[in-house]
Amino acid sequence: MASPRRVALIVTPGYLPLLGGMERECALLAREFARRGFEPVVITEDQGMDVPSRERIDGVEVIRIRSRAERSLPLQLRVAARMSWLVFRRRRHVAVAIVRTMTLPALAVGLAKRLRLIRFPTLVTAETGFDVAALRERPLYPLSRALASAHDCLNGLSQANLEDLRAGGFPESKITRIPNGIETHAWDTATPPERVERLLFLGRLDPEKGVFELADAFADVRSRHKSLRLTIAGDGPARAELGRRCEELGIADAVKFLGRVPYEEVGALFQRIDCMVLPSYSEGMPLTVLEAAAHRRVLVVTDVGDLRGMFGDRIHIAPPRDAAGLARVLEEVVTTVPDADYSDVIEKVSIESVAGAMLSRLGVSG
Repeated sequence: MASPRRVALIVTPGYLPLLGGMERECALLAREFARRGFEPVVITEDQGMDVPSRERIDGVEVIRIRSRAERSLPLQLRVAARMSWLVFRRRRHVAVAIVRTMTLPALAVGLAKRLRLIRFPTLVTAETGFDVAALRERPLYPLSRALASAHDCLNGLSQANLEDLRAGGFPESKITRIPNGIETHAWDTATPPERVERLLFLGRLDPEKGVFELADAFADVRSRHKSLRLTIAGDGPARAELGRRCEELGIADAVKFLGRVPYEEVGALFQRIDCMVLPSYSEGMPLTVLEAAAHRRVLVVTDVGDLRGMFGDRIHIAPPRDAAGLARVLEEVVTTVPDADYSDVIEKVSIESVAGAMLSRLGVSG
């Protein structure tokens, strides 16, 4: 007799080929659940991209709901209804569901939980520093909170997430703190750089990511260190304006825009650089920083997502929204011998440990 299906459901607003931290984290979780004997199924939105509505990626079934990056209220309601229906249809085979962001997916699946249409355990993660705060600012917040609270676990990636959940009146007994997870195999073979000359920004090109402060700071430091280079990987609404800013600053010849990098090529990208720079205004637990750490790269970050508590003085912290402050930190890493020993952190954030913690918290074997 064939074994019964054990589906691990991942419900998320974005997935590959988008290359944000949330999308990569969902892909890592899906692969880890597959390794543990589950059938991973991802329900997501296509966000207006030219991608199939259904496909299989590395053994993961991906179902995309037609959507756009900018969604009207009627479109959000249609997406939520479709998302709830797709979850409901698979209820007999689902062993566990992981929901990303305390936004539309959390409410759509939470409604099904509240109505007792689904009974399998679910964990929802507040993805960024804005998730819970944004939910509180919307109309009918008590209703939204009730729907989100229907999940078995309300996970925060950082201390700020936990404080937002508590301040928002969510049940304390359901609040957990499980970080993002990464593949850590590179740690065994990677070596730290001897000096810092090649900088990398990897993420969505958006002003909130601090990309314009990065351009200004890079121009400042490069005026004294002509060998310095900056690679910008990713795409987003600020791409054209950022390119113009680099032209105005006279650094266009030292800045390389890669666009969206395929997921499977991210590891090779880290090997070609010396230092990861993340000047974001706010983050939950930035996956790019953890991935760069696994490759023993030098880290320059703003004080977001509990990175200071996780890495201590082994990372270089710059003030957010401050190009001059960022320039001072970049000058420091360019002119000193870098330190990239993060062995204790790597053990905590392996995708195996993170997936295991989620399943254990939900009472699911695997």
